[in-house]
Amino acid sequence: MAYDVIVLGSGPGGYPAAIRASQLGKKVAIVEKESLGGICLNWGCIPTKALLKSAQVFEYTKHSKDYGITVADPSADFPGVITRSRGVADKMSKGIQFLMKKNKIDVIMGFGKLVAPGKLEDHCCRWF
Repeated sequence: MAYDVIVLGSGPGGYPAAIRASQLGKKVAIVEKESLGGICLNWGCIPTKALLKSAQVFEYTKHSKDYGITVADPSADFPGVITRSRGVADKMSKGIQFLMKKNKIDVIMGFGKLVAPGKLEDHCCRWF
């Protein structure tokens, strides 16, 4: 398959670049080794913020009396906290997947390596 633009990685720089190239009329593919959104969305920034929000809510419940609200014996459900964090990340990754389809961007799961100007070596599926 021939592409005008191939983006390596679908993190916070990759997927907007792929979308913009597609909007400009280019035939675009994006190569991702794991999950759309990259490390930031799937394992770093976004899940961490979800975990911090759960901690903040727990802290509020422990001090709810300061706000005139009584909460009896709050406790943390760590598996539930993790499930929520993963759910937030998965939902956002699915949003990026939707944007790829909407913008007619081919998603190739695998690895790619730029070996020379205009020359990409693939490590996944022999598409290039």
